[in-house]
Amino acid sequence: MLPGYVSMVVMMLLFPAGQPPENPWKDKVGPAVKRAQTENTVAALRKAFDVVWRADDWQAGRQLAEQAQKSHPDAPGLRGLVARALWRGGQVPQAENVARQISADTKDHVALRTALELDLARGQTQPAAEFAARLEKLTPHTAEDLYQLYAAQFTLNRLEGLPQLLRKAEQLTDPKNGYPETFVAEAIEGVADFLAAVGPAPLNQVTRPGAAPLPPLVMLNLPSCEAFINGHGPYRMIVDTGGSIMLALDQAVADEIGLKSLGKASVRGVSGKQETGQALVDELQIGTIRCRRVITRTFDVRGSIMNAADGVVGTGIFAAARMTLDFAGGQLVVSPSCDEPGVGAPVDLRLVSDAKLVALVTLEGQPGVAMLDTGADAVAMAPSRLKRLFPDRKVESIAPGLALGVGGDQMPKISFGSGVTLEIAGRKYENYGGLGLDVLDDILSPAIGIQTDILLGMPLFRDMKSCTVDFPKCKMWIDWLPHE
Repeated sequence: MLPGYVSMVVMMLLFPAGQPPENPWKDKVGPAVKRAQTENTVAALRKAFDVVWRADDWQAGRQLAEQAQKSHPDAPGLRGLVARALWRGGQVPQAENVARQISADTKDHVALRTALELDLARGQTQPAAEFAARLEKLTPHTAEDLYQLYAAQFTLNRLEGLPQLLRKAEQLTDPKNGYPETFVAEAIEGVADFLAAVGPAPLNQVTRPGAAPLPPLVMLNLPSCEAFINGHGPYRMIVDTGGSIMLALDQAVADEIGLKSLGKASVRGVSGKQETGQALVDELQIGTIRCRRVITRTFDVRGSIMNAADGVVGTGIFAAARMTLDFAGGQLVVSPSCDEPGVGAPVDLRLVSDAKLVALVTLEGQPGVAMLDTGADAVAMAPSRLKRLFPDRKVESIAPGLALGVGGDQMPKISFGSGVTLEIAGRKYENYGGLGLDVLDDILSPAIGIQTDILLGMPLFRDMKSCTVDFPKCKMWIDWLPHE
């Protein structure tokens, strides 16, 4: 049995489906970058930035950003392009520093989209709304414009008019335009029909804060809870910080309680794409916690996790509140968002894509980006980061021949490299991880729009007494167990 292999089987990270087709822009990267380096003009740099973005060559984008900052530091026409390239390449503080220089009255679509995305990731909803209003006025819109406007309105729970906006985006989206339109079509598949069916009232409403037992799941050893769905149950659910802003429910359970699908869609896990139904749960009860109008996807969840649970509670459904995973006390606690700090050491947090928890960490003394995922009983590195950290060491890759969670239409590759020195929230780990997973580079990072260096699953969370996330404030704290 391969080291770490059993734990990898239970990875439950979910995100919008989107295995891109062959990208015709990749062959254009070399000539465009060479011309930018030779001419070193704003015009040549703008052209090269566009090509490497469409090709999703984030490493070339980082190099162009460095060149632009050295040669044209005050060129306003490059700020949005530089910030976008730095963010996609995982250079978060640098991207945010550049984005802060973007004028609120700019007419640059890229700058507006980037500033909007970065503000949303930090919970800065007021400036994000202002950038969104500015972008909305600038026509004609591209598919990227409309997708970012949709993301902003959805995050702010302003659903009026979203079905029409998404249908316009569907008409404009063309994979021939390259990244990110290679992902957008599947990410919004069926969402317009779903939103039209459920109406404009806010979704994922936390109507009653409360608490519930949080025992480890038998077999998989992941955090779990019991849930009543529209009065039926209880059903055993995995509590998954990587599980998006939705409830994932086994199709047999959905049929049992009479939950009707409002359209087809898909999600992607580490093993590929899974077709799903879309439904709306009127009431979700977890202990004394009550939620209404909960976004739900229905598919063969049980088959993906060896029948260990009936579904997955994506913790993004609590995005209007504060959530504490109290591992020492064995409780899931949902409370109102507030200004009072949580217990423990602060985490430098960003909320990206569909409320995924991204932390700024240190890897081998260098800045890094980590995804925090209670649905994964593993720690996995992006092979690209392993190669950059240890350029003189060979990274071996294998295809395990077994699906590792949701999906099943493709087999992820596992790499074996060196463990890293990890620092997060005041705690330091030596020789940590060493397992690489190609989907962090190939699927996850492109889908969420930021290069992710390491996936931190339950091995990290088991070192915590508790972790608290205040979603509206975009704040997180970890209360560590004593070092053994």
